[in-house]
Amino acid sequence: MQISRLEDFIDEEVWDHRGRPIGVLACYWESASNHLFLGVKPEGDEEVRVVPGSGAHLDEAHSCVKIDFPGADVRTAPVFDCDAELRPRLEGEANEHFAVPS
Repeated sequence: MQISRLEDFIDEEVWDHRGRPIGVLACYWESASNHLFLGVKPEGDEEVRVVPGSGAHLDEAHSCVKIDFPGADVRTAPVFDCDAELRPRLEGEANEHFAVPS
């Protein structure tokens, strides 16, 4: 995924692995280890959830981000502030939550 293209998808819908809308892309982070994480704000929620970007795909035709995870997992993912710097501990928690190898 082209990280530079993510900026164009801020505030666009995020769809789960079944093609159902979850919420919107609020922000993203690139970790010190060059891993991508997405900040997804689920519909009806005020908090941003951290989702590993390894399972994300940009769908330009539908102007959305598709992720390879269930929406229920996103809604219970670790919470974080878009303006803060992502720390290794939180990266590990997000990867563990989604069963993604670190």
